[in-house]
Amino acid sequence: MAAGTQKSSLIARWQYWGLVFVLPTVIFFIVFFLYPIISGIYYSLTDFTLLKPPVWVGLQNYQDLLKDRLFIKSISVTLGYVAGTTIPAWILSLFAAVVFFQKFRGREILKVLFFSPVLPSLIVVAIVWRILLQPGGILTTVLRPLTGSAEINWLDNPTLSPISMIIITNWTIIPFYMLIWLSGLTAIPEELRDAARVDGATRVQSFFRVELPLLRPTGVFIAAISTINAFQGFTLQYAISPGKGGPIDVNTTLGLLIWKYGFQYYRMGDASAVSMVLFAMIMIVVLIQLWLSRSDQFSLN
Repeated sequence: MAAGTQKSSLIARWQYWGLVFVLPTVIFFIVFFLYPIISGIYYSLTDFTLLKPPVWVGLQNYQDLLKDRLFIKSISVTLGYVAGTTIPAWILSLFAAVVFFQKFRGREILKVLFFSPVLPSLIVVAIVWRILLQPGGILTTVLRPLTGSAEINWLDNPTLSPISMIIITNWTIIPFYMLIWLSGLTAIPEELRDAARVDGATRVQSFFRVELPLLRPTGVFIAAISTINAFQGFTLQYAISPGKGGPIDVNTTLGLLIWKYGFQYYRMGDASAVSMVLFAMIMIVVLIQLWLSRSDQFSLN
């Protein structure tokens, strides 16, 4: 009986100290994750301008968003930005990973140079590219033999400006996703490649029949995080676009619109409502991706 009591006391002590060690993480999660989400939901249902206490209005903010031209346009801008910075990034980063997986002279040096765009912060990248994209800047000078133009309005042109945002984003994220693909390729047992070669498969056939199916979990992970990051696009649009989202709001993503409503127009209720819409869109897209990946696994089994 005494032994059982002593064992129960020891287990209770372990549970106590386990709770003590976990408690800081729980508090951090509540303060910096759970509380902002709950506050955002509450403020999205209020009329709040930072100048007076919030007033409960229910779903009125969401109804107003459906009539807001800027909100409707920001959805299309965001979806275009997401499409331009996810699908090309998946393909090009996978291609780069396959290239760097091969053994050749100077591979490690080239890998470091290829990864260098990821190292600076995004705001530094934005400042550098803003200089490069001046109408008579370096990029215009380099392309002058092809375009014949002395000046190109990369950022003021409604067509070229969003394309520039997409190109800059891909330039910064493709090396990062390349490393993730590369880790997935490295984790594939070499015996499987050797077996495919023994069966007469070419290198291309071995990649599509053996390696690519085994990279499915890596692909799902990259698809999820790249989609989430793309929907949250803000820094480049804020730092590079004329008028923070221009010209004519072609770069006003939902993330930038939240900032405009909240800190430029002082419409915190509307900003919170947009943030909830953005959160819902991210969750829906990620859940669809996970569902498709699971259904593919079941079909393969």
